[in-house]
Amino acid sequence: MHLPKVDKNGMPYLSYSQISSFIKNKKEYIKSYFFNEPIAFTAYLDFGNKVGTALQHNDFSDFSEEEQLTLKKVKRLDEFEKNIRVDFGDFYVTGFIDTNNKTLNHIIDYKTGSANKIDEYTKDTYIQPHIYALGIEQEKGKLPKKAEVILIERYGNAFKGEPLTVGKEIIHIPIDISKERLEYAKQLVIDTAKEIEYYYKLFLELNS
Repeated sequence: MHLPKVDKNGMPYLSYSQISSFIKNKKEYIKSYFFNEPIAFTAYLDFGNKVGTALQHNDFSDFSEEEQLTLKKVKRLDEFEKNIRVDFGDFYVTGFIDTNNKTLNHIIDYKTGSANKIDEYTKDTYIQPHIYALGIEQEKGKLPKKAEVILIERYGNAFKGEPLTVGKEIIHIPIDISKERLEYAKQLVIDTAKEIEYYYKLFLELNS
């Protein structure tokens, strides 16, 4: 399969962020991954990474006292940033679980955003925890028993020049990782990879 990213062994792969980016906006995906144009606006991504790093290291010193009160209430499991790889034959999908327990039967994906973003993580096309569950199944031979998104409220609008800060709400969103949902997620990955390949081959032909 021809995809824009290959590993050191020449094996093509996708990350969840690639899949999500392509589904949300094909034009922006092509700019970023075909033409290697930098992502135009990263303030929200940087803030999410800052929060995730603080949770991983249990170090909230870069946040205000009020923000720390919220972050200290966020559920943290045994391990952080476990690498996951899901083999699809002629390509693979890779990613990192934000936090999981040692037995891998509970996985959590952290998100930051306003409380009205709950719907974003209940859409059919949101399959990040499902990819992780598939990877665990391939690695351990069994699925996790529980998956959830923890949405940490975020204040501020970076597009208006406002600082981004941690809010007060922590919202737990249960994720359906039934066999049916995982089969849907698997097929969505395959269909997305094929569509990316179609556009990438076209791109290579036009630029050869």
